[in-house]
Amino acid sequence: MTDDGELENRLDALIEEYQLYLRGLGPEPDLSDLPRSLQETTKEGFKIVRALSDREPTSPPLEQDPVAIRLGLVGSGSSPRMLPGAGHRDSAGGEVLEASLDEVAFRFQGRISVDRTPSWSPDSPEGLRAVAQCTVLAEAVAVFAGDADAPELPGGLTRFFRLRPEISAACVSSSEAELAVVFAPADATPSLDPALGWLDPHRPRSPEPLALALGRFFEQRLPRWDRVSAADVFTTMDDFDTVAAVALNAEIATALRARPRLQFRKEGQRVLDEIDSARMASLVVTVQTGEMDSDELVEKLAAMAGAAAS
Repeated sequence: MTDDGELENRLDALIEEYQLYLRGLGPEPDLSDLPRSLQETTKEGFKIVRALSDREPTSPPLEQDPVAIRLGLVGSGSSPRMLPGAGHRDSAGGEVLEASLDEVAFRFQGRISVDRTPSWSPDSPEGLRAVAQCTVLAEAVAVFAGDADAPELPGGLTRFFRLRPEISAACVSSSEAELAVVFAPADATPSLDPALGWLDPHRPRSPEPLALALGRFFEQRLPRWDRVSAADVFTTMDDFDTVAAVALNAEIATALRARPRLQFRKEGQRVLDEIDSARMASLVVTVQTGEMDSDELVEKLAAMAGAAAS
């Protein structure tokens, strides 16, 4: 990993540590090992996180939480506000979970859609309550309230994934949204080891707050267009000729060093030795720059091989 990549991961980790600090779940992040300029940048990021969360280091009760009030999850008085179609529910019944989902949706600026009444609710595993479906691009995550440590959970999720192949992952969270784990289908399916036999599904990672668990999952799957647009390979074509020639000559040299026994392979090696590698490299560049498609490349190479064999 490059130094820039390691630094970006470090800054992401500091932001997550600061979120835990605001919830009263950890110490305030230590910035002493960062350069002074990055310390200032990171502190500005902390200010933004704190402004968005609108919390003090120790979170207030739900009925006094300004974020919950602003989202309409509770009224301005002491009793929680009833959500449409949900009847009366206390803070352990769903409002905290839904507030965490709203936090995730806000973090990704509308790229994630949250369906509060998912169609797969009747197929929920035993012991789990359907909360929502979070969807982005081709990823659909089923969010459940329940015990992520329950011994029967892997079997129930295996059945759920089989019934609902459109679901790519399942997030099981405690009712307080403080202990959540995201399970992929592979995490709920036994594996077969040739020496040890059938192995129980492995636990994907330790529980963490729902907003962090889902946020980490989507971060790993959403395309990073900022990195793509900044990549030099997409803005300059100057080195294509050199790179293509070096790679092609290396592959040809490897093929020519082989000692084939079959006659048709010996003949193919002879033809390869007679092909003009510079012309072949120029064909590769035309494909890289979009001037020729792969089918045309195959036709050109076949013609070159035929000419060399004749």
